[in-house]
Amino acid sequence: MTDYILNISIQPAWLFVAIILASYLLEDLAIVSAALLATEQMISVPLAFSAILIGIISGDLGLYAMGYFARHNKWLMRKVEAVTPDHRYYHLATDNLFKNILFVRFVPGLRFIFYTACGLLRVRFMHFFYAVSLSTLAWVSVVFSLIYLPGSSEWAENSPLKWLLIPLAMLMLYFSNRHTMRNSGQI
Repeated sequence: MTDYILNISIQPAWLFVAIILASYLLEDLAIVSAALLATEQMISVPLAFSAILIGIISGDLGLYAMGYFARHNKWLMRKVEAVTPDHRYYHLATDNLFKNILFVRFVPGLRFIFYTACGLLRVRFMHFFYAVSLSTLAWVSVVFSLIYLPGSSEWAENSPLKWLLIPLAMLMLYFSNRHTMRNSGQI
């Protein structure tokens, strides 16, 4: 029975679903895990890459939907009623939407607030969708490549140390995010 469960768990279809679900919890760890699974040839690179994109984009659209449907809360609507397309907060969210979403993608902790605010303020859905898709494609391409390329090199294929890429990548992402957070305070 254990062998059967192990064999099923390493099927590419199950790994595809697992990567999508993992991206809802920790996006960066899901990207690193998908890249390492692709280096081990347990899942193809296009399948791993598309699972990450589907997971992250659908999670971001879920945050937008939470903000959009939060408009049914009477207390919250009293706070937001004054926000019209001419209001300052609306302009903060919509002006340079792609630039704002790209910035939010690289700074941890801002996605929930900004994406739900976009839904709450009824930022045009297709503009939001395109901006999230492009910023996610850029972010995933960079992080996935930084893990996959060294992990699939000849050195890594023959070395048991390749599993050290996971903590190394997580440290790199952590310090990159801290650096971005520190610099964003100076804006």
